[in-house]
Amino acid sequence: MTANDTNLATALSLLADCWEAMRRINAAAAGFSGEKLTRLPDLSLAGAERNAATAKRLLERIAALDEAALPHPVATTLRQARYYLQGVARQAEWYWLALDPAGLGFYGLFAPSAYCGGFVLNGVLRSLSEFKAESAGDADRYLAQVADLAQLIDQMTERTLGQRERGILVPKPQLPSVRGLLAGLRGSAAAAVRAGGKACDAAEIERRITQLIEPAFERLAAIFDAAYEAQAPAGVGIGQYPGGAAVYAELVRRHTTMDLTPEQVHQRGLARMAEVQREMAAIRAAAGCADDAEYMARASRDPRYAASTVEGVTAVFKRYIDRMDAVFDQAFHARCKAPHGVAALPAALEASMTFGYYDAVRPDGGGGNYMFNAANLTTRPLLNIASLTYHELVPGHHLHLASQTESRSLHPIARYAYCNAYNEGWAEYAATLAGELGGYEADEERYGRLMMDAFLSCRLVVDTGMNALGWSLEQARDYLRRNGSLSEPEVLSESLRYSCDIPGQSLAYKLGDTEMLRLRERMRAAQGERFALKDFHAAVLGSGAMPFPDLAWSLERLTAAA
Repeated sequence: MTANDTNLATALSLLADCWEAMRRINAAAAGFSGEKLTRLPDLSLAGAERNAATAKRLLERIAALDEAALPHPVATTLRQARYYLQGVARQAEWYWLALDPAGLGFYGLFAPSAYCGGFVLNGVLRSLSEFKAESAGDADRYLAQVADLAQLIDQMTERTLGQRERGILVPKPQLPSVRGLLAGLRGSAAAAVRAGGKACDAAEIERRITQLIEPAFERLAAIFDAAYEAQAPAGVGIGQYPGGAAVYAELVRRHTTMDLTPEQVHQRGLARMAEVQREMAAIRAAAGCADDAEYMARASRDPRYAASTVEGVTAVFKRYIDRMDAVFDQAFHARCKAPHGVAALPAALEASMTFGYYDAVRPDGGGGNYMFNAANLTTRPLLNIASLTYHELVPGHHLHLASQTESRSLHPIARYAYCNAYNEGWAEYAATLAGELGGYEADEERYGRLMMDAFLSCRLVVDTGMNALGWSLEQARDYLRRNGSLSEPEVLSESLRYSCDIPGQSLAYKLGDTEMLRLRERMRAAQGERFALKDFHAAVLGSGAMPFPDLAWSLERLTAAA
């Protein structure tokens, strides 16, 4: 056996060990690797310490390999594993300030918030509600998972109390949202456990709800009493807490995969915002409207961009799903197999999520939908639905994630890879690409695309402003009101999302879009007349999500080999 053969065999064995570790850490995020839910996330400090120790050992083994001698798919997958493990290796170090409950790189400041613990609990409850007993022992397994759900909630309680001891308290402006979220999830949990427990003894199901689940929610909710509120800070942002500034600077690099400081990101946001506002002003001037309010008032009277029911909003999304379907083959070699669509967001999450989220395709055939916030979208002109559709579904998140998980040629690490910069960067690039393919036919739709651009560019400014530069919540909200084309409920929820929920996550969208376009033009320049848009997309999507430096490296190797 040659040295290269030994190196390859070592790499393949290491990838198998990495995958086993990733399954253990991530499988609880309901459906991560196509398995049934067999265990729930471990949100304890001890769990974070175990995960971090495992990750550090695997990273040492990756560093010892000769990557240059490995085949491209193997080297790429090792880089994806390395990126993932680098995040896991920080779990214990960051535990009190940045919790990753799903094991996917979504770092939440406080567990009882919509995009942190709320997101994970929603996935767990969905999985429990869909449980089907298929073999002997399944009913007992389900009852054990119900008990584990109570333990998961108690782990959130323990971390919240530990944060309080360290001077890390939920800011006063976030407390109403936390209380409302917990009340909604408590009701949802009882309904989910009953729905999935049909094969179990009904009395035992009720006992576990009343003696395990509901008391666990009560213990967590009881923390946020009047005494807690009196101690809670009035200001927002992770930077106000001990060690928060340093963690945020690392989160900026983690979420963007770029070597940027919060100050540099802030300046990029200001520059981009000025450009977008100029383009929006030009469209308003052509329509004879003096300002955004007048333009939106006119749009609200246009039946093409208004809906007052869930069915009406769904029909608007369908318009753009069909429009992209007609031009898709101009830019891509192949479609994903999984269907896609939209559905209303669960009521328990409406008050805490501005727009919604993409519910990824699951092996059981579920998912593939964008879960939209009906309470928000039925009260405003729907100019941005075209952009939102292309970002969330096709050619955005749905195309990327479904194609990635459907691939039989990818190693499981690559098939289930997640990298915020890539995932959101691709989705926002997809919304930009849709314009190149004719996806925004009317001026109102182009204005809606700019509204989305403005909203996401605002994030670069206010996320860094509140978490690193000392901005107050009201200062950030004023900036969003002036520049973000958001309704007042959206301004309120989005500003809390950036400062109290998942700081830094929102930076990936527009920075990622810009970087994806830059890599496309670099590949075009390198290939000249041989460049084909379909080939670029196949190269970007073909290996799975990865940090931008690794994507640039991958494209260079693929281009050189072509």
